[in-house]
Amino acid sequence: MGRSVRNDTIKKIVLVFLLVNMTGCASITIPNYIQDKNPYEKVFYASFDTVREVTTKTFKESGWIIEKESEPALFERERDLKSGTKQTLIFTEVRQVPFFVGSRYARVNAYIHETANNETQVEIRYLTVTSVMFKSFYGYKHDQAVEYLFSKIEKNLDL
Repeated sequence: MGRSVRNDTIKKIVLVFLLVNMTGCASITIPNYIQDKNPYEKVFYASFDTVREVTTKTFKESGWIIEKESEPALFERERDLKSGTKQTLIFTEVRQVPFFVGSRYARVNAYIHETANNETQVEIRYLTVTSVMFKSFYGYKHDQAVEYLFSKIEKNLDL
């Protein structure tokens, strides 16, 4: 009789744990625009249009789905760019990676702007949100993933 009560108790604890875990993950919202808390920047010696096209291609090849593209002036009001320069802000969809006690969500923004003739700067912003129970942890760094994207962009530009 003691063993049956213990098994029922363990089943109830596991069920409550799973229910709490699932409700904690459902309330995560990740903004489209990622603040420049830890931006990664790299200059490429190519035209704006070429770098934009290659960056979009690289994201798609790397499994990032482009959600939309926008004018950076809607989000980047404090930036003082030379008038007449080309610029764009690319947003990716959120990636979700579930693990035993929660989920990790990731999103990337790419801010691309022309700095001179045949010189374009790409700024990649990476956001991860790790949700565990009722707590969420935000991270703005992922050196390995961003360096991978930059190296693929560089490789695709050389072709």
